Amino acid sequence: MTQVRQWHTNSEIATDVYASLLQEELTRCLPFLGQSPQLNLRRYLVDWLAIVCENLNIDSMARHLAVYLLDRTMDHFTISGETHLQRLALVCLLIATKFEEQEVKIAKLTNLANQINSDTTAQKEFFQMELLLLDFFNWNVAIPTALHFADYFTMGAIGPNDLHAGKPLTGCNATLYLKQYTQYFLEISLQDHVFSNCRPSLVAAVCIAASRICLQLSPTWTHRLFKLTKYSWDQIWPYIDTMLK
Repeated sequence: MTQVRQWHTNSEIATDVYASLLQEELTRCLPFLGQSPQLNLRRYLVDWLAIVCENLNIDSMARHLAVYLLDRTMDHFTISGETHLQRLALVCLLIATKFEEQEVKIAKLTNLANQINSDTTAQKEFFQMELLLLDFFNWNVAIPTALHFADYFTMGAIGPNDLHAGKPLTGCNATLYLKQYTQYFLEISLQDHVFSNCRPSLVAAVCIAASRICLQLSPTWTHRLFKLTKYSWDQIWPYIDTMLK
């Protein structure tokens, strides 16, 4: 997906790519059941992956995909022990960087292994686990994430008739602030497994709505956003409280 990372800025292809992503999330995304016996460790693993990505300069696109892979793998396999769970998270990140990062930034196995002080012998287990995961996903791991959709939705998230605290948008860089808030809520969406069972496009729409609420933009959800995202307010509002908490 690295080759279409900036697709939303090209008006000639944006509609077609967006339609393709919508189709992919329906046909490629595996359901999240939340049945892992290690579900209580999920938040720790997600936060730890964020630290690893910061240490290794890995972008958010790869991290979002890694969390998707981690959730579905934990759903179907029992992994005992913190070290094994960390190794699984790193393998998910390794796979994700191969699909979302530029070639020069693909995570090196040695750098990942160093995050848990693994020796050369343990690195063989990384390769074995990577093949196991690829086989489990049937090599179908180019999955659209909420971050892909959020980039597109943000482009049209501010309308000419929007109000800020009941007043016209004048002298207020609302688009910039909305992007910053949306990025923040995308991080929140990774931490709460409630959002793992939602379509990525829905999560992105909820992030936009939560950002508009924080920015005191009204109306919270416009017809323009409904046409853009294909989601009504009735589909979004059940998740707003969880996101804002």
